[in-house]
Amino acid sequence: MSQETNILTLYTAEQIQEAVQKTARDIEAFFGADEPVVSLCLLNGAIWFTSDLLRCLPPNFELQTIRISSYEGTDSTGELKWHSALPECKGKRVLVVDDVLDTGLTMKGVCEKLLANGATKVASVVAVNKIGRRKVEYEADFAALQCEDLFLVGYGLDFNGKYRNLPFIGYIK
Repeated sequence: MSQETNILTLYTAEQIQEAVQKTARDIEAFFGADEPVVSLCLLNGAIWFTSDLLRCLPPNFELQTIRISSYEGTDSTGELKWHSALPECKGKRVLVVDDVLDTGLTMKGVCEKLLANGATKVASVVAVNKIGRRKVEYEADFAALQCEDLFLVGYGLDFNGKYRNLPFIGYIK
């Protein structure tokens, strides 16, 4: 990407926060506010969304993180690269949090592994559900926002590590 990269706004910071609050209400209704829930943030991209989401949820939502990737540049490699181990979740309820649901490979792989390791309930939430890009059959239980097939940046979404810190979600033209 050059200095002349055009990034067009898809969702403003205000639109994102409204969507996060609505999604948090839906998640609280699903899990309740009493029993513990492990909120598993998929690093690096989901840290912004996870942080905002957890501030809107009751204190029974605990934070854990793992680092996993499946992209190089703008393309999925088709394989999950585990940079850290899953936390112990046997007998626990888990909410997997990611920045975007694109091919479905990452979210499906993480959720299946959690269930295989003994999690009692696993649900998934994404900041953005990208329509029409699945390589596997998988849909998130909750999605704050939706978009068509655009290359997104901002609010944790990146291009080779850049643009994550934009306060809005944009796409590269």
